[in-house]
Amino acid sequence: MTDLSDLFLRIRARHGHYCPMSTLGGRLGEMALLAVGKDAGALTATYHIDTCAADGIAVATGCLPEEGRLKMHPDGLHRLELRGEDGVGVRAELTPTALERAAACRKQLDEGGAPDEVLTELRTGPADELIALTPLAGGENDA
Repeated sequence: MTDLSDLFLRIRARHGHYCPMSTLGGRLGEMALLAVGKDAGALTATYHIDTCAADGIAVATGCLPEEGRLKMHPDGLHRLELRGEDGVGVRAELTPTALERAAACRKQLDEGGAPDEVLTELRTGPADELIALTPLAGGENDA
């Protein structure tokens, strides 16, 4: 697994500031990458809502939208599909718990909370509470 402190520093550099959704995007991307495996070849990603999470996903997976490897679909779903060259991959979705925690963090940040303290739970909380993973067979519909 990537050193999480380095991951979030790189996300901040890309995104311009620390925020809950870019943080959760990093967690989504990291968990999806672990599930797909580093030997999957060139990866492609689809995220089903255009939010700050895309910057976290791009940094964690290396799938950059400017290279055409991360595409956004405006379906309103906090769902990432990450696939290897053979089309096999994983669906990673933010849980309702993750979204509730992100909203609480956003409120704390808006009230002047220190990002490193406020975002700790999103950065290090149990992945299974924040992210649901589902394997995807090659060629399976992204819906």
